[in-house]
This record gives sequence, C-alpha cells and structure tokens, in this order.
Amino acid sequence: MAPEPPLKQLQFVHLAWVALGLTAAVSGGIAGAPAVSVLVAAVMTLIPGAAGFAFADAGDSLRRGLPVIAWTMTGLAAIILTGGGGSPLIVLLLAAPLAALLAGAPRMAAEAGIFAAAALFCVFLATLPGWIPPPPPGARELAAPFAFSGLVLAALMVWHLVSRRSSAVQAPAEAAKPETALPPIALTGICWADVSSEGRLRRVQGDSFGLVTLRPGAAFQSLFAKGEGPVLVPGRAGRRLISAELASGQRVRLLAERHTRGWHVLLVDVPDEVTGPPEAAITELEEKLRSRTAFFASLGHDLKTPLNAILGYAEVMQAELMGPMPEPYADYPAIIHESGTDLLLLVDDILDLARAEAGQPRLDPEPIDLSASAESVIRQLDGQATRIGVTLKLMTEGEVWADADARAVRQIWQNLVSNAIKYSGSGKTVILETCIEGGAALLAVTDRGAGIAAADLAKLTEPFAQGTGAKPGTGLGLSVVRRFAELHGGALKIESKPGKGTRVEVTLPRASEADIAPLEDAAE
Repeated sequence: MAPEPPLKQLQFVHLAWVALGLTAAVSGGIAGAPAVSVLVAAVMTLIPGAAGFAFADAGDSLRRGLPVIAWTMTGLAAIILTGGGGSPLIVLLLAAPLAALLAGAPRMAAEAGIFAAAALFCVFLATLPGWIPPPPPGARELAAPFAFSGLVLAALMVWHLVSRRSSAVQAPAEAAKPETALPPIALTGICWADVSSEGRLRRVQGDSFGLVTLRPGAAFQSLFAKGEGPVLVPGRAGRRLISAELASGQRVRLLAERHTRGWHVLLVDVPDEVTGPPEAAITELEEKLRSRTAFFASLGHDLKTPLNAILGYAEVMQAELMGPMPEPYADYPAIIHESGTDLLLLVDDILDLARAEAGQPRLDPEPIDLSASAESVIRQLDGQATRIGVTLKLMTEGEVWADADARAVRQIWQNLVSNAIKYSGSGKTVILETCIEGGAALLAVTDRGAGIAAADLAKLTEPFAQGTGAKPGTGLGLSVVRRFAELHGGALKIESKPGKGTRVEVTLPRASEADIAPLEDAAE
C-alpha cells in the first residue's frame, strides 16, 4: 500500500496560496483596481485554497479530486477574465497537476495537465474571433501580482514534492517468517553512510540511531563510544564486518567496503545471537534505494507532462502565432518560458540522477560539436542572463568534436551556465570555452561571481549538497554533471576562489577522425 499523502504539506501550500493571493489582491487595489475587482479576485483566491485545505485528508478519490477541479476552473476563469490567450495567469494552470501530485495521485495529475492544455487551446481559438470578453476594469493591475504569486506557489509545490523523497522510500512490512528464519530486521534499524578517506561523512541515509552527529560533515569516529570506533585504513581494500557500540549506547553490526574515494559503511541493528554478515539488512536497504529511484522516475515523468504543454504554449505566445500580444503582457511569455525551462531542467536532473543510481543511464554517444552545442545553449539562456545584466561569451577556435551523448552534453552546459549566471552580478561576463586538450575534448564555464570556499568544493558534486551561502536550489546540478562526465569516461574539475569566481571544466572523449569525416563532408 502506498504511503498516505502528507496532510500538513497539502494544507500548508494551500494556506500559502491564500496568503499570496490576498496579498496580490491588496497590491492590485493599491495599484488602482476597483473594489469590486479586488473582491472577485479575493473570492477566486479562497475557492481553491479552501478546497485544498478542507479535502487534503479526504479518503476517497472523488473528494480528493475537488481541489484539482477547483484549481483548474479557477485558473481558466482567471485567464478568460484577464484577456484570454494573452493572459499572464496561464501559470495558474500548473497548480492543478501539482496539487494532484501532492495528494499522491499521479494519474489524476496527468489527466489534469492534459485537460488544462486542451482547455487553454480552446481559449486561444476563442480569442481569435473575439469571443473572449474584454478584461474588466482592474484586470491589468491584478494580473501581474497574481502571476507572480502563481510562480511562487508552483515553486513551493515542486520543492515539497522533491523533499518528500525520504518518505516515499518506505518498503512494505515483511510477511511473517518461520521460527527457524532470522529475526526480522526493521527498516528503522538500518543506516547507510558514505565516508571519505579523511574519515568524514559525505552522505547518510536511514535510521539516525538517536545520534545528533549522524549527518554529513561529521567525523565518523564521533558516532561511536570511546574506544569502540572501527579504524578505516585508507588504501585497505575489501570488506570488514565489525561489532561496535554507538555513542548512544546501542550496539550495531557494521559492514564497511572500500571504494575509490573512501568507504561505504552499513550500520545494522542486529540481535547478538545472529551470526554472519547481515545479508537480510543489505537486501532491505537495496529495496529501499530501488523504491526511492522509482519514486524519482515517476515524479519526473508526471511533472514533464504539464511542463511541456506550458512551454509549448509560451512559445506560441512568443511567436505571436495567434496575433500580437497586448503591450502590457508582451514580456510575460518569455518569463513563463524561462521559468518553465528551469523547472524542466530540474526534472531532467532528477530523472538522470535516478537512472544513474539504478545503473541504467540513458546515453547514446555520437560525434557532437561542443562549440555548436554551446551556441545553442547561449541562445536559450541569453534572455535570462540579459535580464540580470550578465553577458554570455563563447571562446573557441572552431569545431570541437567529442564522442558523447548530445542530450547529456546540452544538460551539462545548461547546468554549468545556469549556475554561473545565478552567481554572477550585474555587469559580469560568463565565458564558455571549448578546445582539444591532451587528446580529449574539453568544455569549460568561467564566471567572476562570488566563488566557492575551499571547504565546500569536495562536497558540491554530491547529490543535494550545497555550499556555504548557496542560493536557493536543489543541489543536483553539479552531481548530474559529474555523473555524465564519469559515464563518458571523462572527469569534472572545479577551480574557485572566494570573491574571484569559479571555473568548471569537463573532459569528454574526443571523436575519432573516421567518425567526423562523414559529418564534415555532409556540411560541405
């Protein structure tokens, strides 16, 4: 049976929407919107907010779907009242599928996304012959603050969905075992940790065993009672099975296995009468990790359905295929497309990280020109950079061919350039470079931003890790870049000085002359 949807998360996001919407309504009133329009906006804010709060704990699918219906109808009504196809409130259609995902109903989320896309298309068609009534007084003053509130709400919902990963990996309870079998090992009695060669915890997952020090960055020896901690010797290969006492007084069995960057350590609470390696605990932990991977993959696919629809319609508005955009809303399609692209990159990062952890990376190496790929990414992200006063510049001596997956290379560029833009101030330049160096193809991104502290460099390529003073984000970008580089047989290198900026290099296999020649002949 699937885990029950977290009631507090659903209620929190709907209360947050009520606060955001009422604030937007007040802002519109201050900007000059009539009192009647402000009152209507406040009522339309309360409808999905109240439905989401009241039916968050509904047991049947019909009542649990009421908030999704309320979001869809409210979003469509808001779009129609603020100009139809050219309304910036299109972003509110994100709320329905995201609310369904928060309620634990992925199929309902897909249906809501498809319905919202179809309804929006009908609105576009109705706009052409003038069937959409003109916006009432005050619509212009209310549209902008409500569009911003919708973007904030969508980001909050996505954040809650990603943060729910720990609750989504709980496996079903074990069936009863014969008396002769090993005693059942509870999932709460298992902890996995990645320990660096210097004896520091990199990543931790599972039971904390009542230890406040069981967290990334803590010393491995601090977990154990004095004189009880095992000595993990750098360079010593193989597995070690040890019994030790934790600082909390609890005795555990410890299985340590050496890897290239340190140790993988499994702590298991196993009764003393059980002998031999804790294979049952290892099996259960692997099931737990597989469940987490499946959750990430499912979440990514469910999010891409509404996102692709929103990006498509944003591109239609940017191209003005249905007619010119009203002047007050001319910039909104670019903002919607930019925000949607950021969310889509996050979804791709989640999917690729899940596939890599499951040992099923999606790679199709072929000759690819890194310079051409960089130019494409610059065209995509130039609007975002220009908006905050950052210039993107490519330095290359011509074509630089790598033997790599084209989609992975583009995602590497997107993550590195997006990070550089985020940490660069107005008036700065972000430089993209490509070259052949040491028999390998190299791509690099350099910024003159805040830089990274030396103590943070080692952990930044771990999933969900962020440095001191990091801006809001998931901490997935660099870990995905490192995984892609390693899967290609390449490497990731980061050089940074606080206050001076950061340079990130990725080396990839160079494409052979035999593979490049047909492509160059075709171009000629």
